[in-house]
Amino acid sequence: MTDTVLVVEDAPDNLEMICSFLEQNGYHTIQARSASEMRLRLQAKQPDIVLLDVNLPDGDGIEIAAQMRLGERFGLIFVTGRSSDDDVLAGLEAGGDDYVTKPVNLRTLLARIRSVLRRSREPVITFNGWVLDVVRRELFKPNGQLLELTAGEMNILVALASRPSQALSRDFLLDVIANRDPRSISGHTVDNLIARLRRKMQHEGVEAPIVTVRGVGYALSPGDRSVDA
Repeated sequence: MTDTVLVVEDAPDNLEMICSFLEQNGYHTIQARSASEMRLRLQAKQPDIVLLDVNLPDGDGIEIAAQMRLGERFGLIFVTGRSSDDDVLAGLEAGGDDYVTKPVNLRTLLARIRSVLRRSREPVITFNGWVLDVVRRELFKPNGQLLELTAGEMNILVALASRPSQALSRDFLLDVIANRDPRSISGHTVDNLIARLRRKMQHEGVEAPIVTVRGVGYALSPGDRSVDA
């Protein structure tokens, strides 16, 4: 089955370039040049993933994504020239799976799309009593209660849970959550998300099962783990 990508971009040249490249690589694309056009397209067709510009003629893409809860309904990648740490975190908090900065490297964008779609189809992962449903993007505590996570926190946890007993570097985790631009984004973005994730995952006096591996990065602490297809 061919995956459908909704590309929301107000610059005609960029829109045509991205859609043409994706079509050549086997995707079906839908075009929208504004937030209002995006709403109309979504009424007619449900895409597998949305590529959303932030600076749209009729609104801020990050605010619109949060209002429409796009990240809960589809894969969501922000594609924008805004590249500060604050912008990246705002995009992830608004439900983005990834954040790609302009000028866009088309091959990198294709890899990001494939990664988001692949993560959305992974199985349920159980570790240390926690249950992580990657498809539904839900995390359940050992007592069965749902724990709300932002998109950035979820993406980092999926990366850690998918690679048991392996320490992941800050650079790797930063690549998981955003298209890193070393001029404006640093490993502190990952550190901040890990700190928030640890606070949320403290449960009944037990620390979160995320450990710091000195000189490397982060990993899930050893414990029981299983994968259900």
